[in-house]
Amino acid sequence: MKDNRFSLDNFLKEEDKHNFVLYVPEIIHTNWKINDNGKVLLIFDVNNPITKIAAWLLKKKPNKDIEFDELCTSAWLNIDGEKCIFEIAKIQKQNSNDNFKDSLIRLIKFMHYIQGRRWIRYKKVKAKEDVDISK
Repeated sequence: MKDNRFSLDNFLKEEDKHNFVLYVPEIIHTNWKINDNGKVLLIFDVNNPITKIAAWLLKKKPNKDIEFDELCTSAWLNIDGEKCIFEIAKIQKQNSNDNFKDSLIRLIKFMHYIQGRRWIRYKKVKAKEDVDISK
């Protein structure tokens, strides 16, 4: 019978340049703030004329802002251009009281989403030796 327990070393077996958990994210969407609830609010300008006309007809301000929840806010605030995804996942684990595997999977999905929206980019790839894999 094979042991299916989660091991931190499993994520660090591949070559450094192909291991996503060693990527260092950096925020490139600069128009954001922390709102009154303590959550990150991404602010977007509305440039689409159809959206502007629809908002004018409805007598509402066109709004495309996005408010993150607590875990996404924590992840966003930990993106500093120095920590890799693995290190951010360790911090997320402490904030969410989940196990490390769940925190890492959730963080990777979030990183893929915000990178696909071009709100972040990956600055560099850390070497395995530079990452503390202790719990």
